[in-house]
Amino acid sequence: MKLMIIEAPGKLKKLGPMMKKLRPDEHWMIVASGGHIRDLPEKGQDSTMITTGVLKNLRPVYEVLPRSQRSIKSMHDALKRATEIYLATDPDREGESIAWHIQQALGIRDYQRITFNQITLSAVREALSNPRKIDLPLVASQECRRVLDRLVGYLVTQELRRILGEPTSAGRVQSVAVYIVLLREREIRNFKVVHHFGVDLTFLDEATEQKWKAEWVTVPDFATEDHPYVQDGTLANQVAGTRAVIVESCTDSKKRRGPPAPFISSTLQQAASVALGWDPDKTMMIAQKLYEQGVISYHRTDNPNLDDDAMVHLKTVARQMGLDAVEERRAFQAGDAAQAGHPAIAPTTWADEIAGETPDEQSLYKLIRIRALASQLADAIYDVRTVKLLAKGPDHRPLRFAATGSSISYLGWKKLLKGDDAEEDKTEPPKNPVPKLEPRLILSVHKGEVLSQKTKAPPRFTKASLVKELERLGIGRPGTFAAIVKNITGKGLVVEEKRKLVPGPLGEKTIAQLEGNFTFLQLEFTSRMEKDLDRIAQGLETFSAVVTRFYQHLEAELVKLRNQPSAPTQQSGNYPTSALAGSEYKCGKCGAPLARRQKPGKFDFWGCTAYKTSGCNVSYPSIRGKPDMSKPRGM
Repeated sequence: MKLMIIEAPGKLKKLGPMMKKLRPDEHWMIVASGGHIRDLPEKGQDSTMITTGVLKNLRPVYEVLPRSQRSIKSMHDALKRATEIYLATDPDREGESIAWHIQQALGIRDYQRITFNQITLSAVREALSNPRKIDLPLVASQECRRVLDRLVGYLVTQELRRILGEPTSAGRVQSVAVYIVLLREREIRNFKVVHHFGVDLTFLDEATEQKWKAEWVTVPDFATEDHPYVQDGTLANQVAGTRAVIVESCTDSKKRRGPPAPFISSTLQQAASVALGWDPDKTMMIAQKLYEQGVISYHRTDNPNLDDDAMVHLKTVARQMGLDAVEERRAFQAGDAAQAGHPAIAPTTWADEIAGETPDEQSLYKLIRIRALASQLADAIYDVRTVKLLAKGPDHRPLRFAATGSSISYLGWKKLLKGDDAEEDKTEPPKNPVPKLEPRLILSVHKGEVLSQKTKAPPRFTKASLVKELERLGIGRPGTFAAIVKNITGKGLVVEEKRKLVPGPLGEKTIAQLEGNFTFLQLEFTSRMEKDLDRIAQGLETFSAVVTRFYQHLEAELVKLRNQPSAPTQQSGNYPTSALAGSEYKCGKCGAPLARRQKPGKFDFWGCTAYKTSGCNVSYPSIRGKPDMSKPRGM
């Protein structure tokens, strides 16, 4: 009997019948581990544990997860009857680590490691034909990431909680994500609005009776590249009073616009946020279901390119839909930090317009399929007309105006993808029906309009745009983005308000202690550490060297925190509270001080401190770290 151990129970339904088709003369058992079966302890550790138990000599000492007891027994029972063992966990760093943990925990000596990017007959057949052993450098890379995260969690978190007297936490990547949100908030707070003016001239094309516009070009005659703003309202009114202009040039051209790339993990999360209103965590959960059902390829990837063999099926479907596909697969540039280990996210059966068992799954599948199909369709082509106009301005300085108009002459990929799947379409040429004009022609201005404008502060991050920023900065990996965002919002370090992320009071206090004291908070340091992890996976660096370096550096930086006094705190049940934090707010019923009670990710409210002495049970919801006195409970 042959045994295949997979990761997700959701794959069992698909893989069981598939193995009967692939190997009808063989008897296969398939069992699922349910993900990781071992991990480092999460809580209750102090600095002495780094060298005695949890990380003995900086090597991890694992414990079996309580939730994995049943799956371990199931795997153990199956091993007794197995003659051949195939470890078929997911095809990424985490999956490789899970396979190693299974092999180590169950004492499996003779095994085959197989991986497949999609659950299809061809992919599984190819995997079975190319077995290998566990990639130990890849396991070491994942193990190193876990240890580094725990070092920060064990050592820094306990000091922060001692100093602040609040249930905060630090994380090697988590804290950086909070810091990014805080840096943006500081930009917004410090932003100085610049009020300025622009001018639009409107012209009437007598032949078509259509109106078109030209914009005042202020640089270099009235402004500079460094400060391209005209703040003189009188001048703007004079320019808007222009009555005639002369045509300096009129140029016609073709503009080709290629389609966006197929989805990778980060862009899928951004697209689902815009099109479906989903959090990154929900998007990846639904994508996991689709992958387990075998209808999409592996969804944790940073490679924006399809497999070469996908083109035959894609072209057939495009032809049936009346669409023009490119002859050779269009390639897209991956990010600098991309591992490009797995292809872009795509359907496994291109002809299936609908797939998935629930409406949510079907919606996400449609998004993935249309985007992947569009990526290999012909360019959209625009007819573009650009006009430059000239007039005499104040002090005989030239007034320059420019107008651009376009019309689409060939839809190409836009016949399928109309921009409603994701990204804001910032490159779409303006329509503006500019007529054909001859140089030196004098035009009468139909109307001049002063535009009162002001500069805008950078926008706050959404969960999706934070994922995009983390990817841009090389922080985290495809499989970690959603978890990072969920982590910092669940702990109250970052608060979501109307889908915008703002640093919570706890997050600001935490960063105040970390900033300037710990290099792991620096964006460049975190990005560089990701590259070290990649080097371990490639066999170019060792686990022990990276961990030892980081640990020694962290210990030296911890001195500043360890020298700080502890905050006076009081405990109320399971909710750590700060006595000082609550002293400025009083109970509306008895006048006693209020104290904030928090359990990250679960509860956050303000309660009366006289609860035990007088039985006053008044409480108030917490809004951005302050009690909402208008909504008392228990009055």
